[in-house]
Amino acid sequence: MTEDAKPLVIAVVAQFPLGFFEGGGQGRGGGQAATWLPQLAEAWMDAEGVEIHWLVLDKTVREPGTMRQLNQTFHRIPDRGTSLGLLLARRPQRRGYGRVLREIRPDLVHCWGTETLHGAALWEFEGPSILSMQGVVTTYYETGDLVGWRWKLFRFWEARTMRRATVVTSESQWGLDRVAEIVPGKVMRKIEYGVFPSYYEVEWKPDPERPRILFVGSLNRLKGIDILMEMLRRHRGQKWTMVFVGSGYLEEELRALNHPQVEVRGTLKTGEVQEEMAKSWGFVLPSRADTSPNVIKEARVIGLPIIVSPHGGHAEYVEDGVDGTVVDGEDPEEWFAALEGLCGDFERCRAMGGARRELFREHFRPENTAKEFLALYRELGDKAGGERTVV
Repeated sequence: MTEDAKPLVIAVVAQFPLGFFEGGGQGRGGGQAATWLPQLAEAWMDAEGVEIHWLVLDKTVREPGTMRQLNQTFHRIPDRGTSLGLLLARRPQRRGYGRVLREIRPDLVHCWGTETLHGAALWEFEGPSILSMQGVVTTYYETGDLVGWRWKLFRFWEARTMRRATVVTSESQWGLDRVAEIVPGKVMRKIEYGVFPSYYEVEWKPDPERPRILFVGSLNRLKGIDILMEMLRRHRGQKWTMVFVGSGYLEEELRALNHPQVEVRGTLKTGEVQEEMAKSWGFVLPSRADTSPNVIKEARVIGLPIIVSPHGGHAEYVEDGVDGTVVDGEDPEEWFAALEGLCGDFERCRAMGGARRELFREHFRPENTAKEFLALYRELGDKAGGERTVV
């Protein structure tokens, strides 16, 4: 870029974990959502030709503020809460986003997620925009696990937000297929979201004498925890341990099983999650719908075989019988057979864990995500020719 060339101004509207700058949010753990954002910001630190602004709703502040980190500007927007925002048709969030957008006058707006209120920013901007899917509320809702008026409103806004965006991105073909069902003909791109760098440093060292299977995520029906619970009720004498990390409405019922080979660890910090991954023989996810959970990518980067359902982007990271197993169905006996088969042969487990590991370690690097989004930003910016309107 020449000295007098104007940089492309990008407004990224997302649930960025600002605690990252104080040593928190270092990947998965502690209930953090959007685990792919900190490494994306780091990868953009030296990006040329762009001026990146993050717009972050923040319940801890009462007045707007800004901070400079990683050669980017982070705008803290006071947040009065999700419930109030939904009841008021997202008007409080629109006002907050609109104030910042009028100040920075971006060339492009990039919103993350439809299970949040970030998409409200698209109604404050007339110009090229991107919506990046984190989950697909409409599909998740159809599983019957998302109940209550808030999820009904999130579902109501999801399709409208998709239509409002110029381009919708997802990290999996499964996610793009769901978007196409909701808004046929939508312009879409597949862009992988990447894994936090510290996972590349974890050494996979399962104990051959202590087989362990790990689950990390929400303990609910959407993730298929009820399938695993029924499996465990039927089988109390297996020689491998099932470890659950996370929280959710099925946690107490899971603990109440009092199964001798089950550990319910609750929510752990990132380092503790990595320790569990390092010593587990495999990772299990019987999800009924999942766009592309980052924990599966983290497991593949470390080298764990994965046993998963076909209902989500996670199945795209499995070559059945080579580096994991796809269990097509909700029969607890089929899931038990898959887990028993993995835990009964340590050498097979090690071979499956190593299969395609290097391919995924390259594929999930956050700098790949950064480059692809920058290329999309420039493509949309060039097409728009610098024309934009903040309303």
